[in-house]
Amino acid sequence: MRLTLAAAALSLAVASGTAGAAPGLPPIVDPPTNLRIPGKFVWFDLVTGDPATARAFYGKVFGWSFLAVPGGADYSLIAAGDRTIGGVFQPAAARGRAGTRWLSFVSVEDVGAAASRLEELGFAVLLPATEVPGRGTQAIVRDPQGAVFGLMRSAAGDPADEPVGTGEFFWVDLYAHDAAAAAAAYGQVGFSAVPAGEGLGERVLLASYGYARAGITPLPAGADKAGWLPYVQVDSVPDAVASAVAAGGKVLLPPDPQVLDGNVAVIGDPLGGVIGIIHWTRYAEDSEGQP
Repeated sequence: MRLTLAAAALSLAVASGTAGAAPGLPPIVDPPTNLRIPGKFVWFDLVTGDPATARAFYGKVFGWSFLAVPGGADYSLIAAGDRTIGGVFQPAAARGRAGTRWLSFVSVEDVGAAASRLEELGFAVLLPATEVPGRGTQAIVRDPQGAVFGLMRSAAGDPADEPVGTGEFFWVDLYAHDAAAAAAAYGQVGFSAVPAGEGLGERVLLASYGYARAGITPLPAGADKAGWLPYVQVDSVPDAVASAVAAGGKVLLPPDPQVLDGNVAVIGDPLGGVIGIIHWTRYAEDSEGQP
């Protein structure tokens, strides 16, 4: 059973200690950078009813390790090599239930102000601005087409713009019912929305501070739920797909030689979570990447 949006929203409150479960969380960068890069996706949380199964799967596919957070919170940090890139945790409401959902957090200058502005544009605020000791301020919102994501002002600053390593989050795509309407909405909160280029149809890029940060693309045929999809950089897409299948996952979008030369795919974990995998090598032209 997939986690409901309400459970996903509650998860942040539980992890942050607002529900009395935990005193706080580690910063997203250590040592602090004190950088502010609004529009950059800076953190990724996996909300799950079965953390052990989720950790086992993603560890096999991406080589991630997981670091327990002291203090009693059922929250573990995701580490790709020596970098922490996200977290895995179980909200109290989801205990004993299957399901996973990825939450992608974008950096903003002022979480409360951004949430208010988004609400004026028809977004729903699922969890208002919440101060998380050690971590910063966060909120969870849902856009008018149903896609859920997080807002964050990191207490220690944002990760610097630099080449993405193997096993790290590389990109985020928004699959939308109406790509043009989504681009207009997100363009009102700090993103510059620009066409992706000739031959890419209705696809739009969301940019900030000189980099493309995310893409917006129409939902594929047969899909009915809008959502944000994070992608992880891998050394070999076929190898990562094979590892996912061997670990109990599913191939939702297999590599296609006509799309990035077969260097992108989408997989599902054994609990229903969805994540993209990509092998991107054009760093000589663009250190952040623009699929």
